[in-house]
Amino acid sequence: MQNCAFGLNNLVKTASLSGSNSFYAGVSAAKDFSPNQLATDQGNTTAAFWSVGDSNKTAWFQAQWGSAQTMRAFFVGRTNLGQAATWQLVASSGGNTVYSASGSFATLGNIGPVQMVHVAPQDIQADTVKITITSNGSVSESYISLSLAYIGPVWQPVRNMSTKSTTGLDSSVTVNTGMSGAEFVTPAWMRRKAVVDHESLDLADVPVLEQILLLGASGTNVLFVPDPDADGPTLNLRSLFGRIQRGDLSNPYGAALRQQTSFTITERL
Repeated sequence: MQNCAFGLNNLVKTASLSGSNSFYAGVSAAKDFSPNQLATDQGNTTAAFWSVGDSNKTAWFQAQWGSAQTMRAFFVGRTNLGQAATWQLVASSGGNTVYSASGSFATLGNIGPVQMVHVAPQDIQADTVKITITSNGSVSESYISLSLAYIGPVWQPVRNMSTKSTTGLDSSVTVNTGMSGAEFVTPAWMRRKAVVDHESLDLADVPVLEQILLLGASGTNVLFVPDPDADGPTLNLRSLFGRIQRGDLSNPYGAALRQQTSFTITERL
C-alpha cells in the first residue's frame, strides 16, 4: 500500500492532441467532438471526443509535447463504455518506447463508473503518449465517447491520509408522491465524492497545499487515487477525477509541526 496520490498538473491541457476520426469532423466549432475536447474541464457529453469510423470498435488519442514531460498517472473517464472495454497505452520519447501498459475498464464488482485509471510504478519521461481503447461490444451508440482525460505527475504527501476520510454520493432526484402514498422517483444525476482528511501533513507539503487552494478556486480538475498500489478494478472503482476544495490549514500539535486540513473532491459530471 502506498500513500494516497493527487494528480494536480494535467499535461493534456498543454499537449498537441490528435486521434481517430471524430463525429462532425470538419463541420463547425459549435459541433466540435475532436480530441481537443479532452483538454477541457467539463465532462458532459456535449464537451467530449466522439470517435467514429470503425463501427465503434476502437478509439485512440495521442498527446504530444515539444519536449519530454514527467508523468506517472493516466486517466480516461466519463465514457459511454461498458465493463468489457479495454485499453492500451504507449509512452515514448524521441520515437522510442519508454513505457507501455494495458488493462480493462472493469471495476471491482462490476459496479460504479466505467473509467481507466493507471499509475506507473515510477515517474516516466516522455514526449508522446498514445492511448487506444477497444469497446469489445460494450457500446450501443454509433461512436465511442471520451469526455475527460488526465496525463501527468502525482503528488503524494509525506504521510498518508487519515482513516477518518470518507466517501459518499451526491444525487439529484425528483420524487412525486401519489394520493395513495406511492412514490415515483426520477433520477437526474449522481456524483461521487470523497472527503480526504489529513491530520499529519509535513511542512514539506505546505507549498503543494497552497497550490491545491488555487486549483480549487479556479475549478480545475484533479485526480485522486487512494492507493496507487491497488489492482486495476479497485483503482477504477475508487479513484475520483473532479473539482477539489481544500479546508483551512491548522497546526493543532504545536511543536510537532504536523499540519492538518481536509480535501473534498467531487466527481466531474
